[in-house]
Amino acid sequence: MNDSTPSEPTSGEGEPASFVEKTKNWYGKHRTTIRAACGAVGGVAVAVAIVFARQAMEQNATEDAEDTEDAEDTGSADDSVEEDERRKPPVRHSVSGYTRRLADGREIPVSGYERGGSSEDEDEDEDEDEDPGEAAA
Repeated sequence: MNDSTPSEPTSGEGEPASFVEKTKNWYGKHRTTIRAACGAVGGVAVAVAIVFARQAMEQNATEDAEDTEDAEDTGSADDSVEEDERRKPPVRHSVSGYTRRLADGREIPVSGYERGGSSEDEDEDEDEDEDPGEAAA
């Protein structure tokens, strides 16, 4: 059985054409259709990106507006919460001496000291230590 039209295209030497040659031939026949399809897909991708960008910008604007409204509405409540949650100064107390081990293995003695209280307490203590005659002068 000799067919006059082979099932696979052949090159000039009678050998079957390679995949690359088949692809080039197919692209040559359907070039306009392929370009139109790629343009349509690219256009849809750009449109989707624009829609997502607009939604993100609107969402950010809405969140910013809500944040400023919340800050304006609850400003006094935020102040009272901050006052309540502020750290209270520790009570003044004495720390006894101890030995501290350094990273290199040495041990050094640390003498006792006073700790705690606020800076306002220290100012009052300094005033108490001064002689009343010196404070008036």
